[in-house]
Amino acid sequence: MQHLEFGQLEFIARADRTLWHQETQTLFLSDLHLGKGAHFRQAGIPVPEASEISDLERFVKAIIETQATTVWVLGDLFHEPRSITETQMQRWQSTLLSLGTEFKVILGNHDRQAEPFASALGFSIEPEPTRWNDIELAHHPDDGSAFRIAGHIHPQVEFKTASDHLVCPCFAIKDQRVLLLPAFTGFSGGPRYQPKDARCFPIINDHVLPPTN
Repeated sequence: MQHLEFGQLEFIARADRTLWHQETQTLFLSDLHLGKGAHFRQAGIPVPEASEISDLERFVKAIIETQATTVWVLGDLFHEPRSITETQMQRWQSTLLSLGTEFKVILGNHDRQAEPFASALGFSIEPEPTRWNDIELAHHPDDGSAFRIAGHIHPQVEFKTASDHLVCPCFAIKDQRVLLLPAFTGFSGGPRYQPKDARCFPIINDHVLPPTN
């Protein structure tokens, strides 16, 4: 875990790829992409189911560990809503509805026609952006002037030496006003930032490292 100041508020960046605000007991994450592996399998690509199970387990574990009363998913709750099966919905419902947590979602670019599925999982659907403690919550970054927490980008940070390099997911603050959350799903890629591009908090194994600049 790593303390992170943004928009005059203090958060904790967690190694499970969530952002925690202790004072309001609010947990933020983005790009969960439920059903992504199954969507690929339906297309004949043999993606193991273990990645989806791991993502859902991490999601539940983060809620239980923080005892969050409110959870925000900032876009791409699902990967392809049109391919969601009844079996998937039943599994997700039995897992999430038992937690007694308030779930909120801002729908992302992958969440087309996802409203009935999100509602069935207990999520209230919020507009983009939504104002929260003088910070905008959104799926997409923008070029405005307000402080904004967003997803969509799936930021990663790249470290290079003369003989090697390391790429890992990160929390990234760009232009001092946009906080990009890492993709929550482990089954994702994303642009690679150099330390000069953003203030990055790398996630390596079970640790979030101090900012790179």
